[in-house]
Parts: sequence; C-alpha cells; structure tokens
Amino acid sequence: MQRRHPLAACEECPLFDPGNAFVPSYIPPHPKIMVVGEAAGYQEAQRGRPFVGPSGQLIKTVLKNYGWKPSEVGFTNACLCRPPGNATPPKAAVNCCRGRLVHELRESGANSVLALGGTAASATLDDNRSITHLRVGPPKPPTQSLAGSSVVRVVPTWHPAYCLRSADNFPALVTDVGKLRESTRPAWEPPSFVVADSEESALEAIRILLQTNMGKPLVVDIETGLDKDVSFDHPNNYELLCVGIGYAKNQVLVIGEQALQAPVVLLRLKALLQNVKIICHNGKFDLKGLFPKLGALQLWFDTMLAHYSLDERTGAPIHGLKVLAVEELGAPQYDLEIATYVPRGGNYANIPRPLLYKYNAYDVGCTWDLYDLFSERMDRNDVRRVHDHMVRASNELMYLELNGITIDREYSNELQADYQKRLNAIESDLCALTEITTFNPRSPKQIKEFLYGQGIRTESTDVDHLVQIQRRIDRTSTVGKFIETLLVYRRKQKLSSTYVVGIRKRMYRGRVYTTYNLHGTTSGRLASKNPNLQNIVRDNAIRKQFTVASPDNVLMQADYKNVEARVIAYLAQDEYLRQLLSNPDPNYKLFNELSDQLYGKGNWDKTGYVRSKAYFYGISYGREAYSIAMEHNIPLMEAKRRYADFLNLIPDVVRWQAETRRKVLAGEDLVTSFGRKRRFHLITEENQKDVLNEALSHLPQSTANDICLSALIRLRPMLKGIGWIRLTIHDALVVETPKKNLEVCRDMMKTVMEEEGAKYTDYVPFPVDFTVGQSWGDL
Repeated sequence: MQRRHPLAACEECPLFDPGNAFVPSYIPPHPKIMVVGEAAGYQEAQRGRPFVGPSGQLIKTVLKNYGWKPSEVGFTNACLCRPPGNATPPKAAVNCCRGRLVHELRESGANSVLALGGTAASATLDDNRSITHLRVGPPKPPTQSLAGSSVVRVVPTWHPAYCLRSADNFPALVTDVGKLRESTRPAWEPPSFVVADSEESALEAIRILLQTNMGKPLVVDIETGLDKDVSFDHPNNYELLCVGIGYAKNQVLVIGEQALQAPVVLLRLKALLQNVKIICHNGKFDLKGLFPKLGALQLWFDTMLAHYSLDERTGAPIHGLKVLAVEELGAPQYDLEIATYVPRGGNYANIPRPLLYKYNAYDVGCTWDLYDLFSERMDRNDVRRVHDHMVRASNELMYLELNGITIDREYSNELQADYQKRLNAIESDLCALTEITTFNPRSPKQIKEFLYGQGIRTESTDVDHLVQIQRRIDRTSTVGKFIETLLVYRRKQKLSSTYVVGIRKRMYRGRVYTTYNLHGTTSGRLASKNPNLQNIVRDNAIRKQFTVASPDNVLMQADYKNVEARVIAYLAQDEYLRQLLSNPDPNYKLFNELSDQLYGKGNWDKTGYVRSKAYFYGISYGREAYSIAMEHNIPLMEAKRRYADFLNLIPDVVRWQAETRRKVLAGEDLVTSFGRKRRFHLITEENQKDVLNEALSHLPQSTANDICLSALIRLRPMLKGIGWIRLTIHDALVVETPKKNLEVCRDMMKTVMEEEGAKYTDYVPFPVDFTVGQSWGDL
C-alpha cells in the first residue's frame, strides 16, 4: 500500500488503513488564511473534501461575516485520514502527518493559520498547553518548523464541532476569528508602582492617601499563598503577603510583607479602606483575606461580577482577571513570570518578593482598566443593577464563608466506617457474580473483560453506557445482576468519596467553609466549592454530619414554599395556579391538590404524589411525556394521558411556554425582573431542544434564587446577636441560633423573606416553611 501523501510517514502511522478515509487538503491559489482542523468527519469522508460538514459550514459562516472571501481561505487537517469512530487522532498519527502539514502551510503562501482545537494547535505551535489556555490573548508565533515561511501568526480557538455541542463557547470562537484582522486597540500601558515595605514608608504612603483619596474609589488586591482565579480555598488560611492599592489609572501603591507585620500600619490601612469605595476583581476573596487583619470592609465594585453581568456564560477561566486582562485590555500574560515559582498547587509565598510585588501591581492596574471599561459597557447594556445586586450579596456571603458550619466529627467517623462496610459487602457480591476473587470494581479493564466474557462489548464503562446495556438485557441474568450491583456500588462510592471522605478532608478546626460562587451558573443560581453544598444529596444520614456549634443552639431551615411554581404562576398570569397557591391554610399542599385533580380526590399514594411533582416541574420546564415516563417508570400511554390532563389545568402556563420559545428562536434575550439576562448564541437542530428547555427553566430558577438572595442580604446583618446564617441553598436559608432566640429569629426571617417575595409580585404570596433540629439532617 503506497503512501497517501508523499510527505507523510504513512507507513508508520496508526491510521494507515484502507478502512480509514483519506481526505486531502483544499488550498486555493494564494490564500491569506489556512484553517487547520483535527481530522475529517463523516461528511468530509463521504465527499472527499475538508470542512463540508456542519462544523465546516459554521466556521465558513464566521469567516464570511468577518469579510473573508472563499478564495482567501484554505482548509486542511492535522491528520488527513479519518480515525475510526471519529475519535481524536492519536499523537503518533499527528506526528506522522506533520511534515505534510508544514509543507502545505509553507507552500500555501498564507500569512495566518486558524488552528481549530487542541490537536491543530499542538501541530502548529511550540506550546503543549490546552486549547483553553492557548486561545486566550493575541495571535501566537508559529512552530519553529514554519520559520522563514509566510506564516507569521497562529490563532488557536475552539473547534466549531465543540461549539455545536457546547453552544456557549461559540462567542469565544467568533472573538478569536476576529483576531485574524489587525487590532486597532491602543497598546496597554503597564502601571507605575511604588513598593512600601517598611513601617515608615507604608505609614507615609497611607497618610497621603488618607488626605487625598478619602471617599474616592480605590482598587484593592491582595496576594496570599494561593491564586484566587483558580483556587476556592480561603485566603485567611494563608499569610498575607502584600496589599496593592490603585489610586488612579496606572498608579499603584504596594504595601509589602514586612510593613504588614506592623500593627500601626494595619490600623492606618483599616482607617483608609473603611472610608473609600473599594474596587476589586473577585472582591469577596480579597476582603475575606483582609478580614482577620482589618475587620469588615465593604465592596463597592467588582470587575469579575461586572463581566459576568455582561456575559453570563460560565467556565473557570472566562471571568478570571488574567484572561480578561489579555482578552479585553491587550495586556501581556504577566503571570508567566511567576509560573516557575508556583507550579500547580504551589504557594505564592515562594515567589521572590520584588517579582510578587510587580505581579500584584499589574493585577491592580488591570483591575482599574477593567473598571473603566466595564462601567461604561454596563450602563450601555443596562445591567448595572445586576452587578450591584451581586456586590451586595458578595458582601454578605463573605460572612457565611468566614464562619462555616460545624461538623460532628464523631458521627462522621461512624458514617465513614458504615459506608466502607457497605462498599466491602458490595465488592464481595461482585466477586461472587464474576467468580473472580480479586475483582476490582474500580478497574474499567476488569469490568470490560467480564462484560466481554458475557458477550457484551462496550467502549466505556461509565454510568451512561452501563445503563444503556442494562436496558437491552435480562436484569435477572448474571450480567444483569452484575450491572445493577455495580451501579449501586458506584452510587455508594461517590456518596462516600464526595460527601463523607471529601467533607472530612476539608474540615478545619471542626468546621467546613464552602466558597459561594456568584458567577458559577448561567441562571445566576449560586454554586459552591470545597465542599459543594449547593447540590449536596438529599440524604439525611449525610446531612446529619452538619450540626450546631453548641448544644444550646439549634439549626433552623427557612424554605420558600413552592417558590418556582409561584414565579411561574406570576410569569404566566395563570389564574388556576394563582388560586391554588393563594390558599391561606398553612398546611395546604399544592401537589396534594394537583394529585386530586389528576387521579381523583384521595385516589393516589406517595408514588402518585411524586409523579404529580414530576409533571409540574418537568412539564413546566419543557420535558416531554416520554422522558417523564422513563424516569418514573410510568407506562408511556399513561404518561401521555396525564400529560394532556395536566396541560388542560394550566393553559396560561402553556401559552407562556410558547411565547418564551418564540422569543428565544427569534434571537431575543430572556430578562428577569432582577435584570439578569440569558442569551443563546448558537441554536442548531441538535441543541434546539436543550436550549428551549433551559430557556423555560431560566426565568423561574433565576428569579427564585434572587428572591432568596435578597432576603439573605437583608437578614444577615439584622441577625447579628440573634443567630448566624450558616448556609443558603437556592431557595432556602439555614440559620444557627441559640434556643432562647428561636422565636425571635423565626419571626424576623418569616417577615423579611415574605416581604422580599412581595417586592417581586403580589400576584401570589410567598410563604415560608420552617424546620428545626440539632443537625442539617434533622431539617
């Protein structure tokens, strides 16, 4: 078999097989851009030409919108042979095709390369970082093997196929393609900074600022032992290394580590920062880190939250300071200077102080520039109130994070031992089923080997693949029992590792301290990290670990009753739901009434009740009868009949759903009463159903979250001396209070939470349910 391309090492390539389609490059005469992808897809293999499938059409549309003509663009791939199953080409295959790729790029005469995805980026750059990092910033210099050619820059970006699967990344692709055009943005200017690292110099610098900047905005940024852009640990667990203060554009004062050891410096710094408007990037982190030294400070503007109010997409780096500095300001990747001193998980205390102080000054300078940029942009896009709401929340959530919640260590020990005992028993069952005494349920290789011996091939042993296999086999057979037992093992193991062992690992002085993430979801619902307490399972045994700090205290959970249903009723102006939800009886239950309507009064049990909830929340968020039937084990015909019956009860909700879908498909933004926006940047046949379902859930979920968040903002300072808010979970608040203050605390929470609901609308009431106990599991 001859080489498919004379400059490719085909005979050494793992893809050199007649069954793998060969798709040559398409290069017009004198292209200005060469687009490099990964490998051919199905459409390309069928038609023998690159980028003719859906992802090719998408990138061609983006290029066209930037003014590039088809005659100016060539297309190729890192590998010209299609991998089996459309898999990512192995590195060996990319290397075998590299000589061919470099030659084609050289001969094309193009001056720019658009590298789509990580495989293309690694083939055209001398940089092995992920595409997540490589796409940030200006065009990159090409690999040394292209030195002396016409190619002078490479723009790495997401592969359009990935954007078709994950549409929220499409705006980044569009932005990156724009980098192929020369930027007219003015050059970024580094800040001028002064370091005050002695008591005398720090006091003099603070004295001047007290005289000239009282009441004015100041940018504040601290450096501790960790990177706030990637870590969710707490800064007050680390030594304070420096404090940067920006007092004008490109003017920064850095108070150094030695100066911060002097109590008088901290005292004067406190006097300064308590009387200015503080600007930060991720200010909750900075002010939390300063709290042990300076006490309570108030955040006024947060550039991270400002960017999130402008762009609600999520993803770890998208709202980070370094990414925004490079993407929005054109700053260099100045964090590369410190990278050698802080490998992943490294401590910033290892950075030489002059370099650390420069890095801190650059953080401050970039934050000031982003403040200028985003302030104007927020007003133009009418989202300032969203930012201000999140800043108020940030100021209060800081105290929840600082206080944490107590863990019952003795009970947690018992729970861990119990889980281990149960896991050991299940492992024994799996060994018996497989007849392998050393069977390891954590080994994908052993699982595949056993399934293969039972006549079942699978490319993966993840839960989705196992469930698919389970649906087509006899569950009473040996392999059926094996899969069922393995799935139980996986569930128990995940619960143990995440919510028992994981909680214990994060315990500090008898408590855990979650970090609330105000920009972690597109809906605005809070997320949390280390540990994640927003999505913790509804398992009383696991939640019982979280307890009171004193036996004289109790935990009380205040929970908005059917809050999302109430928001839906208002949004839809549905009179039937309004009537049900306005029942003044405190013991009235919405889903009892709906169950009576669907099954006949009293003709239902707990299963029917659960199904009624599934219909309401499932159908209200766009789910169809089929998916509800599968999840709740209902015959499809019955599910369809109940679906139709339920829709007849809520005609106004049905109309609201239709109008919401129309808006989204027409390209209109969804906007909540709190001003939050949800924009869908790319709707395709493949993702349209998911997009519309998310659209239906966005308004009620986001609004319910903000009602509860507004109550937290008011209540946290009001409860001082009465109780402490320990947790917030979407539409509920968990408070610890001395038993003697229980009634006062309950009355205060009831009043404030119901008032915040009434501020949103008086169309329906927003009652609050209360439960009390010694642990979270009792609530």
